[in-house]
Amino acid sequence: MSLTHMLYSPAELARSLGQNARQLRLARNLSRKTLAKLSGVSESSIKRFEVSGSITLESLILLAAALDQLAPISALFKPEQPSSIAELKNARRKRGAK
Repeated sequence: MSLTHMLYSPAELARSLGQNARQLRLARNLSRKTLAKLSGVSESSIKRFEVSGSITLESLILLAAALDQLAPISALFKPEQPSSIAELKNARRKRGAK
């Protein structure tokens, strides 16, 4: 899928993720300072993420772990598993084009 077919731009999606993280932090009654201590991510990085969506992948994973949200992160890019024997029989190994 090309970027022109996406519902949101990458920057909009990143900002949305940051806002979601902020809402979850507040719902759990955590200050940025407390979350920083729990996660090992600096307060300034947490603030930048919540405001602009900008964060490193490593920091995102640390925040997800501190907020008990590792399952959604680990599910990213996971191939779907066949749900029936028929799907399993029809599944063929696919290779990328050169």
